[in-house]
Amino acid sequence: MKIFIDFNPKDGFPAKKGLFYECGVCGDDIPSLPDHSTACSCRNIIIDTDAGRISVKNESWIKLFKKGKA
Repeated sequence: MKIFIDFNPKDGFPAKKGLFYECGVCGDDIPSLPDHSTACSCRNIIIDTDAGRISVKNESWIKLFKKGKA
């Protein structure tokens, strides 16, 4: 079960263990703090762990969530 969390991308993108981003374009879920650089299938969300940054092409198509019990 996904528990969505409100955030404003203009204030930055939260990143910590247990938080995930959902891409509204391709539907992929990716961890906000991955061990290695990653991206969703359509590359709307790209997380570069070496540089410590997240790049989002379309901010209106991204949601932040944590996993909860059903």
